[in-house]
Amino acid sequence: MNIHVGNLAKTTKKEALVQLFQPYGTVVAATIARDKKSGASRGFGYVEMATRHEGEEAIAHLNDKEFEGQKLHLSEALERKGKGGRGSGKGGDRADQQHSSFFSPRGGQHNSGNMRRSGRRGS
Repeated sequence: MNIHVGNLAKTTKKEALVQLFQPYGTVVAATIARDKKSGASRGFGYVEMATRHEGEEAIAHLNDKEFEGQKLHLSEALERKGKGGRGSGKGGDRADQQHSSFFSPRGGQHNSGNMRRSGRRGS
């Protein structure tokens, strides 16, 4: 089970996070989110426990507990939708957006912006 650990102190180390969760079961992995440019902690991380039961025990015992001067906020981490992350530029399914010449102006010729429209100044 993957657990989101919020409100971590900026100085919290991965090893300290592992030690905090070990009494509740096997810690498979632990990560602390860091800023890409500065490398500073973003104040949250993730801990993966071996079983759902161990994860639920950890959440029940550690949520709202103080750790390194901060009150922790724990919850089950949810899978991100669209694994491309922010700004992937994929846009979604475009199969249904194919252009048909039947609905295009002038029998399939599209106004590409190079042609002047009537009614503009200087035409």
